[in-house]
Amino acid sequence: MNDDLFRHLQEKLAASVGREQLYKTIVNAPFAFKMETTYLSLGIIVLLVVDETDGLIHRVALSDTDMAAGTREVSVKRFEDIKVPLDYKHNIVAEAIRSQQPQQTADWAGLFAPALDPDEARLNQAGGAIACSFVYPLPGVDAGAALIFSYYQYRERMGEEHKAFMERYSGLVAEALRQQRA
Repeated sequence: MNDDLFRHLQEKLAASVGREQLYKTIVNAPFAFKMETTYLSLGIIVLLVVDETDGLIHRVALSDTDMAAGTREVSVKRFEDIKVPLDYKHNIVAEAIRSQQPQQTADWAGLFAPALDPDEARLNQAGGAIACSFVYPLPGVDAGAALIFSYYQYRERMGEEHKAFMERYSGLVAEALRQQRA
């Protein structure tokens, strides 16, 4: 991934006015670069934020892609209604935020527990044709936050370029969210 791509992404994030627009930009901006996202096999980005008043991880933005639409269509719960306690030990989003270490999975049961049972979570995964997902924490953002990057490529085929993209984009997003809050 070249520096021009990240400069354009940073500019898109910086141009967002208000929290809601920034949230939408975060999950959609990379998909404006179709060659790059297709090369990476990137299908969905989700932004999650911890609400410090209830201690729950809220899904606040989902990319506007066909794969994301597929997950919405089959889900037994609305996207906005899927909330996970930050202290829940069997959820990799909660683990990523608590440990501040990226997590990965080929099974969405670990992304949705306990809000969805394993079969419901896997149905969502199948609806989006997703092979694997990575959760990257966003350090210094509110009470905690993370991005989920979901790919239509198997984990065995994920390389250094995927890791570099996720690390760098997560850094840009964390900075944009901290700046917007300031």
